[in-house]
Amino acid sequence: MWYKKHTFFDKQDGLKEIPISHYFSLQLTEEEIQLFPDIKKLYPEFVDNKELSIPIELTLTTEHQQLLEYSNGGGIINGDREFGYFSLQDIRYYYFAYGFPKWTPNFLPIAFNGGGKFYAYDFRNLKDIKIVAVGSGDLDYESSVVIGITLDEVLTKKTNIEDELDKLYPEIKLSEKELRKLEIKQELISLKNDKLVGTVDLKTYLMRKNELENELKEINT
Repeated sequence: MWYKKHTFFDKQDGLKEIPISHYFSLQLTEEEIQLFPDIKKLYPEFVDNKELSIPIELTLTTEHQQLLEYSNGGGIINGDREFGYFSLQDIRYYYFAYGFPKWTPNFLPIAFNGGGKFYAYDFRNLKDIKIVAVGSGDLDYESSVVIGITLDEVLTKKTNIEDELDKLYPEIKLSEKELRKLEIKQELISLKNDKLVGTVDLKTYLMRKNELENELKEINT
């Protein structure tokens, strides 16, 4: 099987029974709802006893099923790439607990990278299912990045998936003047706080404040 060449840092018992095809698309059971103390805040539909809108397309891919049959939840590591993947039941938990039905209903979370970033299947196009990385605190289709087509491909790479996400929002390099402006503004804030708590006298405060403000004016001209 494809997963045998990968290094597991966590191995569990394999999945014994394959669920029905639309297992992930089922509405929450009463037992599952008890796991979500803020369920009505996250999903206002429950206030009016309405059902959530969950895509019927969410399902186990063949490769994913094979992995869960070997170890129903576990961990694989390759260099800086950590893949802490969920058990069958935990997939449903993370899907609902993090609000996927609300923000990215066609994403099915299957693992964490160890730093709050999800690996997820993208089921928006069933003829071209991809694996994406998306932040747990920034669930949005536009904030995701494709990291591969198959799990084998994704797990063969050694970089942290956060590196892929960083490419969406490259770090902005500030000029020396812009950096100095930030430093001045931060020093002015600190100076004001020092005056308020009495660690700097009024004369020193006014002199330094005047110096910083004059420097700031020169930079802006």
